[in-house]
Amino acid sequence: MSPATTTSKRKKKKTSATWSVWWPLLLGVLITPFAVRAAGVMALAGPAALRTLYPYVQLVQSPVLGFSGELASVLSQAMMYLQFPLYGLLFSLLLRRKGFGTALLTTAIIHFGAVAIAVSLAHL
Repeated sequence: MSPATTTSKRKKKKTSATWSVWWPLLLGVLITPFAVRAAGVMALAGPAALRTLYPYVQLVQSPVLGFSGELASVLSQAMMYLQFPLYGLLFSLLLRRKGFGTALLTTAIIHFGAVAIAVSLAHL
């Protein structure tokens, strides 16, 4: 094999390896508009349904954190659009270092932990 052929194979392998690790971030970005639309529909069912999909929106609006109404509104809007890309980024970084199982478990624990905190704050 010539050196040019080996270099070309290495570049292809590196490119495919990059996509195989960063797909969760891309998926998080692509899911966001659909999740925002789903939140609009779920809001009709009440805050409990919305809390399951977007716990961070409920957390930043909680009076326990002490944010002003305007700041809480801005932060909650930001979290609606950042939550799934941040989950994708976290998943991608963990996938790269620890593997699929650890990435999935950690991301699920962070999400459902936030849901549990939002539920407990709602019942204070």
